[in-house]
This record gives sequence, C-alpha cells and structure tokens, in this order.
Amino acid sequence: MRTAINKKRIVLYAVCAFFFCLAGVFQAVDSSLPVFWHALFALLAHTILISLVVAWGVSLIHRMMRKDLRAYFLTVAVLILFFLVVRMIRYELTRDTDALSRYLWYAYYVPQMFIPPTILLAAFSIESKKGKPLAKAWYLLYLPAVILLLLIFTNDAHEWAFALNFENGFSYEHRTVYYIALAWEIAVTFTSLIVLILNCGISACRRKTWIPVTVFIVCVAVSTVCFLTDTPAFKIPELLCFTCIVMIESCIAIGLIPSNDEYENYFYRSVYSAVITDENFNVIYNSEKSVFTDKNLLGRAAKSPVMIDENTRLSAEKIHGGYTFRIEDLSKVNEINAALSETNERLSEENYIIEAENELKEQKAQIAEQNKLYAKMDEVTCEELRRLDALLSDMYHKTQLNSTEYIDKMRFACILAAYIKRRSNLVMLAEKQENIDVGELSLAIKESLGFLSLTGAECTFDCAVSGKIYGKNAGVFYDFFEACIANYEGLPSAVIVRLSRRGDNLVLRIECDNKAKEISEKVKSKFEKYNVTIQTDDEEVYYSLTLPEGGAV
Repeated sequence: MRTAINKKRIVLYAVCAFFFCLAGVFQAVDSSLPVFWHALFALLAHTILISLVVAWGVSLIHRMMRKDLRAYFLTVAVLILFFLVVRMIRYELTRDTDALSRYLWYAYYVPQMFIPPTILLAAFSIESKKGKPLAKAWYLLYLPAVILLLLIFTNDAHEWAFALNFENGFSYEHRTVYYIALAWEIAVTFTSLIVLILNCGISACRRKTWIPVTVFIVCVAVSTVCFLTDTPAFKIPELLCFTCIVMIESCIAIGLIPSNDEYENYFYRSVYSAVITDENFNVIYNSEKSVFTDKNLLGRAAKSPVMIDENTRLSAEKIHGGYTFRIEDLSKVNEINAALSETNERLSEENYIIEAENELKEQKAQIAEQNKLYAKMDEVTCEELRRLDALLSDMYHKTQLNSTEYIDKMRFACILAAYIKRRSNLVMLAEKQENIDVGELSLAIKESLGFLSLTGAECTFDCAVSGKIYGKNAGVFYDFFEACIANYEGLPSAVIVRLSRRGDNLVLRIECDNKAKEISEKVKSKFEKYNVTIQTDDEEVYYSLTLPEGGAV
C-alpha cells in the first residue's frame, strides 16, 4: 500500500489550515469591532468552521470503504457539527447570564465526551472481521462519558465542574470534574491512536506512525497554550474537536485507517490492462498497461467479450455510471486446454485399449466357459461318440453291405446321434440353472424312442412327473435309459418307459423284451453307485433307477 502523502493532499490540508486560522483571526478581533463588523466577523468565523466540518463529513462518505468505520467517523463529524452550531447559538443569540446560555455551554461537552470513545471503538473495529460488529460490552466505554456529562449538566447544583460567579457579569473557574473530563478526552484519544498503531500490520504504515503522534502532541501543546493564555481566537472545546479531525486525517493519510484514497493511482499502477469509461465509452481511468481505447471495440465488448487474437480477450462489466473493460490473457488457459485435449485423446486411446482388453478377456472367458462345457459334453457322451464313430467307420470301409444291414446300422446310428444331441442339450441346460424342466428329459426320451421305433420296436413313454428336476439327475436318468435300450446286438422289439414319483424319490422304470445277460451286467457295472434294480421273468426284463428328488419341485 502506498502511504506517502501526495502533493495534492498537502495543498488541500494547507487550504483547510488557512481557513481554520482565518476563522481564529476573525474570532480574535471581532470583540473589539463595532456591532456590525463584530456580527459579520463572528458569522464568517462560524460559517468557515461549520463548512470545514461539513466538507470533511462529506469526504468521509466517499473515502470510507467499510460501513462500520463510515458510521463511526460520520458520528464524530456530526458531534463536532453539533458543537459548532450550539456554540454559535450561545454566543450570538443568548446572554452569558441566561440559564439557556449556561446549558448550551454545558452542551459543548456532549461531543467532547462522546467523540473520544467513538474513535476508540472505530480503532478496535478496524481489526475485527469485515461485517462482524463489535461485542456489546465495548459500548460500556460510553459509561464514563455519560457520568461526566451528568455531573456537568448538574453543575448548577454542586459546582464540581465550574465555580460560577454572577457578580459584575458572568465568570467561572474550572473545578475537579472539568479537569477529569479534559483528562478523559485526551487519554481516550491518545489510546485510540496507540490502538491504531498496534493493530497496524503494514510495515510501511508503522514506519510513519510518528506523523499522527507528532500531530497529536502539537495539537495538545497548542490547546494548552491557548488555555493558559486565554486567547480569544480559539477556545479549548473547539481546539479539542478539531484535534480529533487532524488526528483522524493523519491516520488516514499514512494508512492506519483504511480508505479509498489513492485508488486512481493504484489502478494506474496495477499489473492489469484495464480501463474505466462512462456510459459513452469515454475513458475516465486507465491502467498503465491499457492499450485498447477504440470506442467501437469497447461498444462491442460491452455486449459480449471480444477476441482480439487467439490468446487475448476483451471483456466488460457494467458498473454505476459506466463500464470497466479488461484485457484477459488466455495463453495459459489455452495451454491448459491443449494439454487437457491431449490428455483426453490419450485417455480415449487408453480407454479404447482397456475396452478391447476387457472385450478380449470376456471373449476368453466365454471361450473358456464353452471349452469347459464342451469338455463336459465330451465326458458324458464320449462312449457313445466312439460307438457312433466305430459304426460309421465300419459302414464306410465295408462296401459289400446289403441294403437291410445298411438300414439297420443307419437306424442304430440315428439312435446314438439322438442321444448325443439330447445329452449335450441336458448338459448345457444344467450349466445354466441347477433345476431344469422335466419336459426336457421327456423330449430326450421321446426322441430316442422315436428313432428306436424305426427299427420296428413298439415304444411307449409315460411321464407322471411335472415341474422341475435336478439337472444332473436328468442326465443320469437319460444315461440309464440309453444304456438299457441302445444295444445294436440286442435291440428290444418292445419298450415301455415310465417316469414317476415315489415318496421323495423319482423312479425311471424301463420294461423291454431284451434278456441279454451282458446288457444287464453292463448296466449294473455302469450305475453301481446308484439305486438300480433289474428284474426278469420268462419273457420281460425290468430296469429301474431310483434317485432322490433333489432339486425337483
């Protein structure tokens, strides 16, 4: 922050000091002048002092950025203005011996007592968080001021502040309460200055704290001299009030009290390329680096941002009374966007590779699953596949087959092929779900019986079970059925197949006229771990397989 007092401000301070001194001169000589000139000089003195305070208060409205600080310092200005108006009324409209004049005189001390704690509260408020008010307890600082004012306004009863003498006109002597009030005013004002200095965190400002300290000491010294010499130019109350103004201004000048002074210079020295214009796009303020002042260009930018080149954009913002325009360097943004675009492309490629890898893994998993399924199919149908292969090879190599033998072998091959197809289908269904529909087993048996009937056998199938059946049990039942009927050397001429439920078990019963002993032995051997029974009578053989119902519904 720049803290040096510029020449313009020094000139302004000098002009204000001149008028203040001029008012003092008017007050010093008016008592010795004729009535007209006395009234004129007194009026001029009051007008100058009031005008200075009003001008100072108006400047505070424009310079104070924070509402809380603006409120505190405007309160100070209003209190000083109150003092000057009351003082003018007392001297010009009343006589010293009047009670009204005396109480107007006591009213001088209202601003004198309330201004110092108000400045102290402002000093504490500067370091508080923006927008956060001070704690209510801080307002107890006004309590001593209220007590002193009560003692002053009741002075006629006790004369602890002033000893009044109405003989030969009006005169008075200062008493204890007055000196306490004077000490209170000076002490609190000086404390405010110390608080401002201690709370300042800017080294450039702290190095210049000698300025307000010196100003305060000089003002107190001048007030003391005027008090001791009883000069008619200035009285102690007005000196103390204007001491507060001078001290506040010195703190603003070096940056102890934040204000918007020097903002024009800050804007010019800023690192940004920007301008501030009026409604007609006439440049009012511009930064040192600003280059774009063409009205047509500014008018276009006021509606929407304008690209000067690939990396430069002119943007606008509507403000009270005009517009702000700024040049935005987009080179870094474009570099980041280019890097992001490159990264996105790389990520897209990586995502494509990952998707391809996942698809390949999925295909491999499907192939592995299919291979597993085919292996299981091969495992359960390998025996029949070998029989079918041997049968077809034999037919291929034996060219002297008669038509009857060829037809018989082809019919048996169809029985084997039907089994292989249907058994593979049962394996696939059992892999997909644990329980399958009984109808799938029925269809498999019916298809095999259908091809068996081509050999001239009489085939009957009865299914007394419905719903679901455990998938593996369906495969075992079909294997059992195939083992019992698919024997080329001893195909049955009649077959009755029945699937039924007996208690918690499922029973597949096959009745046929095939009594070959080797077939029965083969069935017993293959299904030895299952509950298999084989019964024979004179002409029939009864095969029976019983399995727990398991997954059947």
